[in-house]
Amino acid sequence: MKWKALPPSLDANGRRFVSTLRQLKDHSGLTLKALQAKTYFSASSWARYLNGTAFPPAAAVEALARITDADVGSLLALRDAAEKTWNADEVSTAAAGHQPERTKKGPGADGPPIRVLALSLAVGMLLFSAVLSVALILDIHRPPPGSAPGSDNGVGKYDCHYTRRGDLLFGGNSTTSSRQVMLNSTGPDVAEVQCLLVRHRLSPGDVDGYYGPHTQAQVERLQEQDHLPADGVVGEDTWRLLRHVQ
Repeated sequence: MKWKALPPSLDANGRRFVSTLRQLKDHSGLTLKALQAKTYFSASSWARYLNGTAFPPAAAVEALARITDADVGSLLALRDAAEKTWNADEVSTAAAGHQPERTKKGPGADGPPIRVLALSLAVGMLLFSAVLSVALILDIHRPPPGSAPGSDNGVGKYDCHYTRRGDLLFGGNSTTSSRQVMLNSTGPDVAEVQCLLVRHRLSPGDVDGYYGPHTQAQVERLQEQDHLPADGVVGEDTWRLLRHVQ
């Protein structure tokens, strides 16, 4: 699917968030109508979310992660980072779990002044919460390397303990052969990918549970070697390739 250019109002975090949603949608092969059928959100709402013109509620992000077998925590972390600079009215509406709508102008459309004050307070509290969340994340593009495995963001030092089960190789961090891993994913599944890349004589860098650009580049290299689509996303075919190593 050929996507429209993202709105210029989106900053780097917003663009990274929407681009990740697009990548998940494209990799799944689902149409907008299919997303509507599998979630509580309409096709037109998904079109706005994926074009960056409306801020998706957390429920929509979680639903997309589930149906594409992506990491929910990583995707919500991207949403939290994008939330702090997104249009405040849309963020407030999305946080309530509703689709943002444009209010028609007309007599009495502005409502009583107390409603404006209440909205301002709600937006202020939401932005304060977003700042606290981002302070914990610090930098969504590169999570802090000091975090230990099992922490909230799943980034830290992991060890590789290789075992075999039949003709399948395991690196000691995850046994999945289907969960999708992609750019900005974190946790044991990512560490497993990195350990297996090492056994394929590739260099993903530190085994730290963070799927950054360097790990993605090594996955793409492996996919090219085996004539798979070099999209840098670890799905079932790439897991199968990773686990079959001499």
